[in-house]
Amino acid sequence: MNKRKLSIIIIAVLVLILVSPIGITFSRYVIRSVKNYILEANNFFFNSDKLVEGGTSYGINNWGGVGNIDIQFQLNNHKNNILTSDTDISYTLSTNCDSSVTCNLSANSGVIYKTEMTDNLTLTIVPLRAFDDNESFTATVTATSSAPYVKTLSATFTVTVGKRGITYEITDKASSPYFMFTITNALDTYKVVTAFGNYNVGDPLTSNQYLALSASEKANCTSVVVTLSFDPSVVILDTTSEILNGSTYTTSSYNGVNYINSITFGVDALYSEEIRFYKRNSSNNYTYPIVNNTSVVTFTAS
Repeated sequence: MNKRKLSIIIIAVLVLILVSPIGITFSRYVIRSVKNYILEANNFFFNSDKLVEGGTSYGINNWGGVGNIDIQFQLNNHKNNILTSDTDISYTLSTNCDSSVTCNLSANSGVIYKTEMTDNLTLTIVPLRAFDDNESFTATVTATSSAPYVKTLSATFTVTVGKRGITYEITDKASSPYFMFTITNALDTYKVVTAFGNYNVGDPLTSNQYLALSASEKANCTSVVVTLSFDPSVVILDTTSEILNGSTYTTSSYNGVNYINSITFGVDALYSEEIRFYKRNSSNNYTYPIVNNTSVVTFTAS
């Protein structure tokens, strides 16, 4: 079938769809699919690891409400490891953010050279005010190729405060036997968890007050109490971790063996804690947020 006949068939199909009751949404999908077919037939590939044509959404539910947020993303000129674009691709970038934040891109335009294949970029979100628990905002990134063809990719990120001052993330990749669960505490205050002297449970302490305590008195205080819950049939806590010292935990049985399924511990002020988890299925990628909208390890803090 020659190109002229193929073009006539494509136009005829589009006309039938547009005048039928199938709906605008489906017709847009077909138009986009046909457009991509034509572009790929000319060896033009403009893609991203997070942005997609027609837009997509991501939820980030682990923000601590303070500090900047950096979101890394890539633009590339390949469909797979074999098929790549024949020419360089020029593009522009733009953002649209809520008024409570400002958004800055590491670049507003660029060129993906056919020999380099990938551009690595960063969206930096700067809060303009303090956010409380469960507050959220959105930020959208749009990338548009300008040469040799026009194609638009976008993604919207909805960022929500989980526990103010506390953030967490999972760093993982497919084929890795384990992942790291990282907790960052940006709070500079402490609280009493076990009464001592003139202090009662729940009494707040400044960092200076905490530092003035004896070692035994400090053991009765923490900045934040964290509980991690997980399914040991899916992931296994590294029991050689020092996090087990001074923590409390529960267990459940899997294949006749008892495994830890939740652990509660304190995290010091202005401190980051890394915890290793082994994966039952190493081919899974549990990266959170962005790759997965929910964490395989349930996080609560108080």
